[in-house]
Amino acid sequence: MNLPRRRTATVVLAVALVIAGQWFGRVPASGQPAGTPAPASAPVPVIYDSDMDFDDASTLALLCEEHKLGRIELRAVTVANNGFGEPRRALTHARSVLAQCGLPQVPIADGATGAGAHPAPPELVTTIETVLTGALGDADHPTPPSRWTAAQLIALTARTAPRNVVVLATGPLTNVADALASGRVRERIARIHVMGGALAVPGNLYGSALPGFDNSQEFNMWMDPASAQRTLVRARPGSVRLVPLDATRFVPITPAFVSRLGADQNAPGARIAYRIASQPDLAALIELGIMYWWDALAAVSLVHDGVVTASRTVPVSIVQNGAQAGRTVTTRPGVPVRAAFEADRAMFEEVFLDSLNGRR
Repeated sequence: MNLPRRRTATVVLAVALVIAGQWFGRVPASGQPAGTPAPASAPVPVIYDSDMDFDDASTLALLCEEHKLGRIELRAVTVANNGFGEPRRALTHARSVLAQCGLPQVPIADGATGAGAHPAPPELVTTIETVLTGALGDADHPTPPSRWTAAQLIALTARTAPRNVVVLATGPLTNVADALASGRVRERIARIHVMGGALAVPGNLYGSALPGFDNSQEFNMWMDPASAQRTLVRARPGSVRLVPLDATRFVPITPAFVSRLGADQNAPGARIAYRIASQPDLAALIELGIMYWWDALAAVSLVHDGVVTASRTVPVSIVQNGAQAGRTVTTRPGVPVRAAFEADRAMFEEVFLDSLNGRR
């Protein structure tokens, strides 16, 4: 996308947010063969790792409602401080969402401050912080340190969960890669669902991130390409599920959907997502037609079958250096990854709206 040289704060967030953010179905319980649906009485244990930008916060609200519906068990939330969330404030925002959804007891931790090869554009970090603080009303909330690092909490949760867990990752993969380096963690993770990468479509770098790169990269992979590659290599074979820009381009955030959400707010998750989407800066970007439900698509397709309509296994590796550093390439050799390429927009919107409102 080409933007005019004059960039308002709104347009800046615009593409920055265009930034951040199959077996795509239920994760089998421990001991079950791959592809076996978990019984309805056994909600999938989920660890959510993100960098807590606007889309991640809406996704966390969704996961809270899915937890209360009994479709998942949200066992831990971890935050990467090397993405689009402002360090420490990202932890505060995640705590705010959990508290407003009635789940303040869910363990939470942050980590990876300063880690990663490429920092998120500061102009976008500032804008996202403004949007989330306005939506969540937590400007004066303290940020006490977490008991664990993010990687420690992921590892501890995976080891102690009653069944194998699924990790949903919607930011740079620093925390996930570090957790996978811990002993006995890999075998306790049934699936790792990742929002990231661009396989057969252009990337979404923007602003101060662009100089020196060819924009074949998606932001989450670009911010820490070494950790992205380590995650692919360290994960249990066949366990990675990728929701790249190829699939998320089918689920734009539209003013019409935001209006539907504004008229249908029967649960905290829906109210949080609407307050975020209706913040002035973000609403202006939605009007421009450049915002997408990147992270939410990954979350919805984790829990609900049929939302992703095309997927195939491809060999994936992450370019580490040069103008394409952070690019996801699908040439051999590479790690076999199940990647989504399309999504059913109408089904996604219906499921997303119902889930945010706590409807079965």
